[in-house]
Amino acid sequence: MNNDATLPEVNYIEKNEDTVTLSLTISEDIKYFTGHFPDAPLLAGVVQVHWVLYYINQHFNMQVSDYKTIDALKFQVIIAPNSQVNLCLKKITDSKFSFSYNSDHGSHSSGRVVYQ
Repeated sequence: MNNDATLPEVNYIEKNEDTVTLSLTISEDIKYFTGHFPDAPLLAGVVQVHWVLYYINQHFNMQVSDYKTIDALKFQVIIAPNSQVNLCLKKITDSKFSFSYNSDHGSHSSGRVVYQ
């Protein structure tokens, strides 16, 4: 059980040298759903990017404050409360990573993070 109302519950992690895949349960209790939007809540893109930076820091030891830009950012399918989503992080170079959120509903979002 996740005690931080700002992070999803991580169910499992598959990891090798250059790739990390996290299986996430995105509970309706995540504080970012509050007010965004009351009749049709969704996980904001800025939160998805925040989580990408958080997990890159956690698994690849890159500092959030050192990221330079996010390229090729695409949002395709909304992430609703109580979703099961996989987040895949791939190291492209020492300073560039790709990410994608996917589930049975399709590709939710993807992009690349470039560090200084």
